[in-house]
Amino acid sequence: MSPLRKQGAVGFSIIIMFAAAVFFIGCRQDEQSPHSPARATITIAAVGDVMMPASIQAAVSKNNYDYDMLFAKIREDLASANITFANLETPVDHTAPVSGYPTFNSRPALLAALKKSGVDVLSFANNHSMDAGVGGLTRTLDNIAAAGMVTIGAGKTKAEAGEVRLVAVNGITVGFLGYTYGVNQRLPGRKASQPGVNMLRTDMQGDLDIVLEKVRQSSQAADIVVVSLHWGDEYRHSPSTQQRKVAQELIAAGADIILGHHPHVLQPVDIFDDATGAKKVVAYSLGNFISSQNSGVEHRNKSSKKGYRGDGVILYVTVIKDALSGNTSVAGAEFFPLWTLREKINGVTIPQPVNLTRELARLEALPIRSQAEEQNISLFAYRLDRISERFTPAEE
Repeated sequence: MSPLRKQGAVGFSIIIMFAAAVFFIGCRQDEQSPHSPARATITIAAVGDVMMPASIQAAVSKNNYDYDMLFAKIREDLASANITFANLETPVDHTAPVSGYPTFNSRPALLAALKKSGVDVLSFANNHSMDAGVGGLTRTLDNIAAAGMVTIGAGKTKAEAGEVRLVAVNGITVGFLGYTYGVNQRLPGRKASQPGVNMLRTDMQGDLDIVLEKVRQSSQAADIVVVSLHWGDEYRHSPSTQQRKVAQELIAAGADIILGHHPHVLQPVDIFDDATGAKKVVAYSLGNFISSQNSGVEHRNKSSKKGYRGDGVILYVTVIKDALSGNTSVAGAEFFPLWTLREKINGVTIPQPVNLTRELARLEALPIRSQAEEQNISLFAYRLDRISERFTPAEE
């Protein structure tokens, strides 16, 4: 597949309307716009969890905190979409020490690297949102904004957290909402003026009612509504009955795309037409984007259960807007399979997400291969098969 080129750096200006924060993405002057008189087309890309455990932080620290190297092998794939989403599973509080599990904290250079790699929208509604406390939450929000990205799912006030974030590109407005099943540390106080993290707790009908109403409102302000959900059971390979029920209700309320994360393994993606004939996409879990959870898995033990924690995808969803009618719809979805590869750089093992299809093609095209390259072919081919088994979009 060949997703559209991202239309330039994100030039953000904020306009408050319909209780929503609106962000605009400008176009590069040196690229041809995909506009046509008949329709506009964009591609939304999404990846799962950005994890920064102690092992990754230590590796990066030995390379002068060069977070760029983490994403060097995947940058072109992230930057190929018009809008790229990721789940940020670590605070970024520059006043606190760097730390890994169980209470994460990273440096602002991580955000700069994500931005440089093409990420535009970060969900900060997850169980690690409060790892650095209330101050860490607000400083993370400031650092994300300073890096030129949009935060969803959390805010400096309860109202700000609950706002739909509208990202406009090529005449198509995409509304983003984010929610989590819970947080590991204490939430901010209940006052409306205090910071907030959006909650959709399991089996809490009151939470779901609030989210459904917000989706309905957002569908009036946006052409396409994307809901990010931090949910499900860790390391489970399929969604629960309750998750499927919630997804159905969100779709019925007006959501077009659901992006799930938290299990740290891939779960299925459903692509289907709703009762009106509109195409919808529900990715129950995008898996890990980058982590150390597949540490130790290589060609010799490629079938280890830990291997599933190194699998991920970049999900691409194509959206089309008819210029005459103004109708906007999801046209389809594709994906690139990912694996978090661990390679030595300057004598330090660095985890790097790689596009498995491209890496396999590159290695197989080599006229002469080393033993290590042959071993990677074996590993990559096996992981590619496992990802295809679990995630391949199948239209119903």
